[in-house]
Amino acid sequence: MISVAMTTFNGEKYIEKQIESILNQSLSVDEIIICDDGSTDNTIELIKKYNVQIIQNKKNLGYKLNFKKAMEKCKGDYIFLCDQDDIWKKDKVKEMISIMEKNRNIHVLASSFEYIDENGTLIISKNKKGYSNNNLYNKEVRPDDIVQVKTDEFIYGNYFQGCALAIDKKTKDFFVHHFDERIPHDWIISLYGSLDGGMYFLNKPLFEYRIHSQNSIGVSTLNQDASTHVKRAYQFEERYQKARDALYILDILKINCRDYYLRNKVDYLKIESFMNNHIEYLRNKKLFKLFFQNKYAYYKKLKTIRGRIMDLVYCLK
Repeated sequence: MISVAMTTFNGEKYIEKQIESILNQSLSVDEIIICDDGSTDNTIELIKKYNVQIIQNKKNLGYKLNFKKAMEKCKGDYIFLCDQDDIWKKDKVKEMISIMEKNRNIHVLASSFEYIDENGTLIISKNKKGYSNNNLYNKEVRPDDIVQVKTDEFIYGNYFQGCALAIDKKTKDFFVHHFDERIPHDWIISLYGSLDGGMYFLNKPLFEYRIHSQNSIGVSTLNQDASTHVKRAYQFEERYQKARDALYILDILKINCRDYYLRNKVDYLKIESFMNNHIEYLRNKKLFKLFFQNKYAYYKKLKTIRGRIMDLVYCLK
C-alpha cells in the first residue's frame, strides 16, 4: 500500500495542480492524507473535489507538527511526503517504489528535483563543483546514480526536502514516536533512516519544486534579494545556527538513538565540544579563536570556505 502525506495552508493557488500530478501517476497511490492547518482561503473547497482524506486542524500546528499528524494517519507500507505547491513528474512514485522494493535495506529514499517559479516556468540551476541536488548536497553524484548518505553527514546539515522523500513504514513509525520539534521533520526522518545504513539519494529529478514568496520552509535564500541576504549573513542568529542545529542533532541521537550514540560517544563528545566553543567564539566575536578552529575537520564540514571567511568578517563588524 502506498500513502501520500500532504499538508496544506492557504494553498488555493497551486493545490489542484499538485493533487492532479499525484492522481495521474503511472503507478497509482492508494491513499492521499491531507492535513489542513487552518486555511482561510478556498483550499478546503478545492480539495473536496478529489478522492482524498481531509483532516482539518482545530488550531494551527505549524508545518512540523502538521506533517507528523498527516504521517500518523497514513496506513501505507510506503509513505511519500508532499507539499501543496509542487508538481510530481509522472513516474515519480513508480521509480522510487521500484528501487525501494528491490532494495529492502533502503528505508528512506530522496530524489532530486527541478526548480519552477510561481508561473511554473523552469528555473535553471547549475551545480557547483563538488555538489549535487541543485547544490543542496555537498557531494558530487552522477546523474541517475543512487548513493548512500551516512548518519554523520546529517550532523552538519540537511540536504533533502521532505517533498523529495519516500519512506517505509518502519521509519515512519519510529519518527512519529520519536518526534522532536527543534529540527525540521525531513531532517530527522533522513537521520533516522540512516541509522542502519538505510538512507539513500537518487540523483534524478522526479518533481518540480516551486519557489515563491509563500514557501514556509525550503530553499529560503532563493526568495531573498541581495541586500536581505547580506544583512542576514552578518547577524549572530545566522552565523551560529548551523552549530546550534548540530548540537540538536547530537542530542536527538543521545535521547532517541541511545545505542547508536553510545557506540560513537567519544567522537560525538568531541564534536559537541567544538560546536559549543564555536558558538561562544561567535557570540563574543573572538576572531583569532575562530580562525584557529580551521584546523578542525568539523569546521570544514559545518561551513564552506566562504562561510568560514564570513564568520571572521562578522567578528570584525
